Amino acid sequence: MRHAGHLIQRFFGQLGASGLTPNEQQQVHDRLDEPAAALFWAQGPADQRHAFEVAGRVAEEIPGDDEAVVAALLHDVGKRHTDLGAVGRSMATVLDAAGMPLTPSMQLYRSHGAIGAAELEAAGFDGLVVAFAARHPEPAPPGADLARWNALLVADG
Repeated sequence: MRHAGHLIQRFFGQLGASGLTPNEQQQVHDRLDEPAAALFWAQGPADQRHAFEVAGRVAEEIPGDDEAVVAALLHDVGKRHTDLGAVGRSMATVLDAAGMPLTPSMQLYRSHGAIGAAELEAAGFDGLVVAFAARHPEPAPPGADLARWNALLVADG
């Protein structure tokens, strides 16, 4: 399980997340084509805010790496298939780490990486975008560029 401090920070970040400003929305539109934008905007405001902030940190860490920024913007798109709020997501994470049974919604949430990766692949993505959605926050898969992968992991918090 990830560190408790990280989980607490993400919990309160979700509770206090604001929607993207018009300027931030334009930045997302500038980065994503129509199918990718549809996936991004289908997320809830808290997940959009999180992805936007992760993408900003990635853009600062590895300037000019458009694929890494797109991977950051889309890495959690699979979460939108569950109706869990901040409390339910936190409970799913803790129960899963403790090996406790999960409700179907919690199981869906814990599988968001694979679900999102399949959707991204169906939308025509490959490489880093699909791999990071599928595997985060795990270490890089064999053959991945470790600097790019680690920049994404650090930016994701």
